Amino acid sequence: MTRMARQALVVVYEARFPATPTWAPGPLILRHRQVRSTAEARGEYYSVKAARMLYGDTTHPRRWHDDSHRVVGDVEITGVEALRVTDEPDACGLVAIHLRPRRGTPIALLRALARRRDAPPADFDPQELIDGQAKIEPGGRPFTVSFVTPARQGLPRLYRQPRYWRWAPALQWLWALASRTNLADYPPDPQNLEPSNDEIIRLSSDWHAVVLRDGMGVVGMRPDQGRDDAFFGYAELYLRSIYLDAVLLGMLQKQGLTHLEERMAAALDSSLLATMAELEREVSAFRRRLWAQYLTPHGAPNQLLSAYQRQHSLRERFEQILTEISDFNRLTRDDESRNVNSAVVVFTIVTVPAGIALALLQVLETDEPWILAAVAAACIGLTALLLRTRSARVALRALRRRFTP
Repeated sequence: MTRMARQALVVVYEARFPATPTWAPGPLILRHRQVRSTAEARGEYYSVKAARMLYGDTTHPRRWHDDSHRVVGDVEITGVEALRVTDEPDACGLVAIHLRPRRGTPIALLRALARRRDAPPADFDPQELIDGQAKIEPGGRPFTVSFVTPARQGLPRLYRQPRYWRWAPALQWLWALASRTNLADYPPDPQNLEPSNDEIIRLSSDWHAVVLRDGMGVVGMRPDQGRDDAFFGYAELYLRSIYLDAVLLGMLQKQGLTHLEERMAAALDSSLLATMAELEREVSAFRRRLWAQYLTPHGAPNQLLSAYQRQHSLRERFEQILTEISDFNRLTRDDESRNVNSAVVVFTIVTVPAGIALALLQVLETDEPWILAAVAAACIGLTALLLRTRSARVALRALRRRFTP
């Protein structure tokens, strides 16, 4: 198979941080000619809110990196990054490993990372690469961002069957990189080979991208001139820095929403007002810290974030959480109003006959025992009759439910 002119791969794992990483603060600094992807340069590209979450500041950094190079099997590791959400112990976050396949194409490595059938395991262990700085979440599949550009001969066909002849090689590579599959894993339907405009992100005429559930594929649409190419060197730098950051923010949003959904289920099961009030504070903190749909005046990161949110239904999930909280609060207010009204009804039923009896005794101005007994009996009888009315029974049932565990 034709060798790719340029290959780059970033593997992102969900992780937890028992302590503050000891790596150098800030994102991994990439260079191409006069451009350097420092935190300051990226912060000018993004909004203040997005930059604060992605990079932090000098006193409270959110990002750390290790730029040491190493070779593990057929994989060259070019750097590792860590992104932590908060400063709390055991806070959740992400670990991004930048690497390049040393032989062949990235398809085999992507299949190994996705744990496809009959795929051998990857040559590297992410937990060893991060050197105890974080703990990779067990069981989860990493998200991958992969980039290839064709050599002078052009991209080879991955699907050579006649039913795929009308499928352009560049679109085949976009699908394979983003889905991390080959023909044996998942034969694409020939009726659905032409992606819609909202599925392909046309970063420019030179390169296109597709974002799926667990992967993002980016392919050069023309031959790459290598070191002398006027654009693709910058394109790789952009992809591994500011474009990667848009996907990282989407992954943090998914982490936060998953946590809120778990907390919501626990709060609804317990029906505790204090628990729901705490959940409302967490939702407010999530909206303030992480939730965003507009990152920058530049269009590409917004498109990448929107594509990731669509793949994981993040907007719908957040709206569902807000709806459930609103419904719970409405039902809680209705229950409180019902309890107050029931208490008022019971209080009125008990006190009105007694008030009438006291007023009658004041009018009679008598100390005769039989009169006092008669008035008391009449008061008790009237109270008993009122308590047998439908309104009284409804009020008593409501109060019984309120005070019964």
